[in-house]
Formats: sequence, structure tokens, C-alpha cells
Amino acid sequence: MAALESRYMVILKKVLAERFVPFLPPLLDTRRPAAEQQDKQLSRAFSAFVLHKRLNLTPQAAAGSVVDDFNDKGIDAIHYHEPSETLYLLQTKLKESEQFKQEDALPFCEGVRLLLRQDFAAFNENVQRRQAEIERALDVCSYIKLLVPFTGNGISQNASNALRELLDDEDIDEDRLVKPVEYYTAVEIARDLLAENAYAPVNTDIFLQKYCKVEEPRTTYYGIAKLADLVALHELKGKALYERNIRYFLGSSKSDVNKAIKVTLADEPDNFFYLNNGVTAVCDEIKQKGKNSSNGFRKFKVSGLSIINGAQTVASAAEFLVQHPGSSISGAKVMFTLIEAPADGTFGRHVTKARNHQNPVQAANFASLDENQERLRQEIAHLGFDYNYRPEAQVTSPSAITLDEALRALASQQSDPRFVVWLRSEAARLATPESAEYQAIFPNPLPGVMLVNAVLCHRAIRTLVVAYEQQAPMRSQEKLLYRHGIHVITAVMMKRLRQLIARAEVMDFAGILPLISQPLDQIRQGVFDLWQQQSPHEGPLAFFKSMDRTIPFLIDVMKKEFRLERFQVETNPERLGRLAQDGKDLIRDLAERLASAAPQLNENRL
Repeated sequence: MAALESRYMVILKKVLAERFVPFLPPLLDTRRPAAEQQDKQLSRAFSAFVLHKRLNLTPQAAAGSVVDDFNDKGIDAIHYHEPSETLYLLQTKLKESEQFKQEDALPFCEGVRLLLRQDFAAFNENVQRRQAEIERALDVCSYIKLLVPFTGNGISQNASNALRELLDDEDIDEDRLVKPVEYYTAVEIARDLLAENAYAPVNTDIFLQKYCKVEEPRTTYYGIAKLADLVALHELKGKALYERNIRYFLGSSKSDVNKAIKVTLADEPDNFFYLNNGVTAVCDEIKQKGKNSSNGFRKFKVSGLSIINGAQTVASAAEFLVQHPGSSISGAKVMFTLIEAPADGTFGRHVTKARNHQNPVQAANFASLDENQERLRQEIAHLGFDYNYRPEAQVTSPSAITLDEALRALASQQSDPRFVVWLRSEAARLATPESAEYQAIFPNPLPGVMLVNAVLCHRAIRTLVVAYEQQAPMRSQEKLLYRHGIHVITAVMMKRLRQLIARAEVMDFAGILPLISQPLDQIRQGVFDLWQQQSPHEGPLAFFKSMDRTIPFLIDVMKKEFRLERFQVETNPERLGRLAQDGKDLIRDLAERLASAAPQLNENRL
């Protein structure tokens, strides 16, 4: 069993400190060093976190159940869950790399025995203060459950044996003890942290008129829906309504189609049905309900609904009503197709892709069907950033990260030198989910914090390179060199930031600029000097679109800037152009070895 990954441990400790520590009972021993007390508070808050997630308690109620302190007899939290008539006894371990061991289990076992004997004198003040409450819980509960949450890599055999012996001990004479012990592991912790930022399933009623049903191979209903009903659902559920779509609302200012939708609603809403392609949705389950005899609309109870085609139609109509208060779209109807295709299957993604291939969408839009992207969004939300991997209208906040930004930042730190050229000439191939290039950029699981750090570094580098271009003489080769060679300069700098990007904490953007300013200026000067020495026949625009030109140039820059001149291989552009494929592979291999050997900037300077 794997321990909780450091990236999730950082998120967990942030959640514990912000959401649970303020509500914990005061520490009984405040004479300990401040750092030790801080660690103890996080450890205590972990018990509250588990109760919050496991039993859906408020943070205040969960924190109030904590009895953990420096003398707790192994029991860290006590909570009576009245709905299930279950008394929960917890011992938690917030250690990233340690197993739950025998020395952890034995005090817990002894504490459970003392509590069942109602021997409160042995416990600390946190338990004694709640004696009457605990006695009542022991009197009325139907079940007593031992819950052991831990962040380390499993539970030792000796610890497991100790807990099992406790539950099998006939001398305790307690039939209400539930077997086996329940564990809450790194898998559940990561799952529950990510779930905090997941969109809630859309469970609602859909009304269709003149509907038909297709039973095989997938249960499908299609009929006429009121556009106003869909707009009301849009206003109530927001982005959750489009969770399995490839993009959100793009805005009427960016789409002629969306403008046309609003014109139709304003001028001829009754003809909207004939002028619109309709709306398609998938869902987990459809249940047919009653029918309104006056208008012929049948109600369908739907769970897990997601509009996968027609988001622009519904959102444009919603925007129209906001911009034209008092207007009515009651006469507007659309063809609505509802397909039963559960979210955990591949068929729904296949339908989404097929239906949207009929529209003018970019290949990158289909990255939204990659479940890894949604996991990244949920993870990154804990870090204070909004990851917009689906295209939408407004993404302007400094805390917002787009898919395009992520692609460029992550591609820039790849060792394979071809990514530098693809960024310039074939960016679309990097954004196609089925491509090997996309898989290299977005390996599963890519840590969300690494994506954020890569983007922050990429932003800082581009800020400085754009400034170089602006300061260069007008109409000069130097200005064009910075403009069209920006990916080379950026890629060389990103190689030196890999260790910082791979940290488990988000980098401070304000500290990145002073950290990279001097080394980036050296790279800029090195690129300019090398360009002047080689004096290529073509200009920078054509030069940096060519693999045979750019890769040898990149190698020479890295050899100089990384002080790795010992790496010897043929890099003359004329010679390279005549090499066989295996020769080109050798060149790429050299570039990758240079990238891997890049000296890293000192983390202490950040």
C-alpha cells in the first residue's frame, strides 16, 4: 500500500490548518516548543478531517470530537453517530512515510479497553470533560467501531494482529464491537480531497413532448423540450450541467453562431426549433414518470445529467435573458436527445466526441474528455488556482490557468528537443489526446502542483523575453530573434528549473523573476551571440520552424549555457540535413542528455 503522495500531504495539511485547527479543543500542554505544538495540532486536526469526510460532520462538530493530546491513551477522537447508533473510536497517524506500527496499535488497544470499562481516571482532561456524554453513548449505542486513519504506507502485521486480538478478546465481553477494524488510507484521503472540487451530479426532471424511445443498444429518448426549462437548469446548476461536455460557454462576442441564436430568440422565438440543431445530453439513469394531459409533456427523472452538445444554445439563451430582462422565450423549443450512458463508461465519451465532430471545434477541445484533466482541475483548485481545460469565454484572472498555457509550459521542459519546434510550427499535435506527444506532456498521474509551478515559471520567462523583444532596436534581426526564438530561450531556462517545478509546494511567483533574471539574460545573450556567429541565410521565422536547424542550434546553446562542451557530436546544419534517420536520432539523444544534465538553480534563492 502506497503512502500519501507529498503533493496530497501538502494539500491535506493546508486543509487541516485552515479548516479544522481553529475549532480544536485547546492543547492541554502548551509548554512544548512551538513547532512541536504546531505538528500536534495538525495531527489532532487529521482526526477531525476523517470524521468530517466519513460521517459528513461539520468541521466544528468533527473538531469537537477530538480528544487527542500529549497524553490521550491512544484514542484520538470519540464520536457518537446517532443516525447509525454507532460509537466511533479513532486513532490516527499523520506521518507521510511511516507505517501504522505495533507501538501505535498497542496504546489504542489499551485505551479502548479502559474506555469500555469506563475507567476515565486514566484519560486526559479532554476525555474526562466529556465523561457524561461518553457514558451515555456507551449506554445507547448499538455498535462500537474502531477507525484507524493513516497516511503512511500501510499497517504492519504486528499492528494488525494487535487490533484483531482486541476484537477477538472474549474477556472484554462486548458484542457491539464491529469487526473488522475500519481503515482510512492514502487512497481515500486523496479521493476525498479531490472530491471537494468535483461538480455535484445533476439530478433533475426533464420534460419532453412528442417523444420517442430507442431501447437498443442504449436507452435513448428524443423529443421536444422547452428552451426556457433548459435555461432554468443552466441558471441553477451552472458548469455542473456541462461536466461531460468538451467546452463551456464561449460567449456571443466570440461566436457568430451564438450571436445568431440570440437574434433568433429576439426576432422569431417560435421558429427557434427549425433553426437550431438541438441539444444532446447523456446521463447515468432515466426513469419515465407521469404525463401532463393538457400539453402532452412527459416527465423523466434523470440522474447524472450532462449536456454534451448544445451548451452554446442553452448558455446563449440564458445570456439573452440577462441582457434583455422582461423578454420571453416561452415559445422557443429545441429537439432534445437524452442518452443513458453512465459517466464511468467509455461510451459517453465516444458519443461526446462524435457529436461534437460535427461542429467547428479544435482538437485540443477533446482534451476535456481526458479524465486526467478533471483530476488536475480538482487538485489545482486546492492550490488556489482555476484550471480551465475546457474552453470558455472569460479566463483573465492571474489565478486562472488555461489548457494552452499548461501545454506550452509542460512542453517547454520536455527533454525531447522536437517539442521546441512543434511549439512553433505544430502546436495542435501536442494538444491531441491520442498523440504520443500529448501523453508525454500529461502523464498520468501528473501532479497538479507541478503543472502550476511550470506555468508560473513559463509566465515569468515569457514576461522577460517579451521585454527583451520590446527593448531591441526596431526592425532588427535581434527583435525578430527574440520573437521567433522565444521557445528556444524558454526551453533552455525551463531545463534549469526542473527541481523547483517538481516541488510539492506552489512557488511564489514574485520570487521567480529575480531568481531567473540574471541566468535568463545570459541565455538570451548566448542565443544572440550564436545567431550572429552562424549568420543563417534565412530569417528567424523560417529558421525556428525547421527541425534540422533548430535542434543543432538548441544543442549549441545548451552546451554553452550548461558548460557541457564535453558532449561531442556533429551539429553542423548542412551536415545534419544529409544524415540518415539514425543520425538524427543521435542528435536528439544528445539534446535529451544535455537537457537532463542541466545545472539546477539553487532552491534556497527562491
